[in-house]
Amino acid sequence: MAETGYKPMKDSGFIPILPKTLEEIGLTRNGLAVEAKVRPASITDLYNGETRTVHFETLQTIIDTLNRLGFEKGLSRRFTIEDIFTYDARTKKSSE
Repeated sequence: MAETGYKPMKDSGFIPILPKTLEEIGLTRNGLAVEAKVRPASITDLYNGETRTVHFETLQTIIDTLNRLGFEKGLSRRFTIEDIFTYDARTKKSSE
């Protein structure tokens, strides 16, 4: 993989929440990738906190897909970006 100069999201203070969200909705990483038409590697990187960059369009597609699938499963709540990841500066690894 080419080096971008960016740290993985988990080293930048972003905490992956996607594992809990997928468990709640009863969906696998691959299932989300197929439903959202997003590369499986992109979903896996978000899931594991290894993403170095992410496009807003990709996030929008994932959130829209989670909401559609949640509705189809009878879930009443709406999914947001905080169901994919959150930010906590205290978890950020310092640059050396």
